[in-house]
Amino acid sequence: MRWIAGVLIAIALGVGVFLLWPRSSDDPPADTIAAGTSTTTASTSESSSTTSTRAAASTTDEGGHVVETVEEAEEILRQLWFGWFEGIYNQDEDRIREVVATQQMLKAATEAFGTGFESPPSVDAIVVEVEILRSDRECLVTYGSLDVSAFRGPGSQTESVQVLRNMDGEWRFATSWVHPDDLWEADCESELQPLS
Repeated sequence: MRWIAGVLIAIALGVGVFLLWPRSSDDPPADTIAAGTSTTTASTSESSSTTSTRAAASTTDEGGHVVETVEEAEEILRQLWFGWFEGIYNQDEDRIREVVATQQMLKAATEAFGTGFESPPSVDAIVVEVEILRSDRECLVTYGSLDVSAFRGPGSQTESVQVLRNMDGEWRFATSWVHPDDLWEADCESELQPLS
């Protein structure tokens, strides 16, 4: 398994900027994603989105649910992105913890607290189109586009690889890469550390 002194790519959706994060061989796999927010609270949509994310990702056997269709992968991502943006919008670290699997992802989200949105995030305003690069019980990897310009404004469209890992029967963001030929494979094999 090759470890690179690679990059953690943070997608700053509000400004369309990718942040590079150095990675040492002692760190968990590279991951990123950053997004902006302003402060307010959303209450009713939170409980329904959390339920939908868990339903889409849960399983009755050991390990994760094997995602077999693009439509299912897109719905899982849509719900995870909603939790991501809702957490940033409300500056709610607990909400972010529901959708991330790594400390770096948690850090990327909390560092985006305080950046602006044009309107509150909503599930219906998140447009996701992906192809599945890998799908098994522990790891789901997709490559495709995310468009949140409906609540983030113009320039809020990105393309990336999203590595999702199974944690307690739920899919969560683990890492993000720019290109499908980047070195994301090791991210599926690494041991996940508990969030602190």
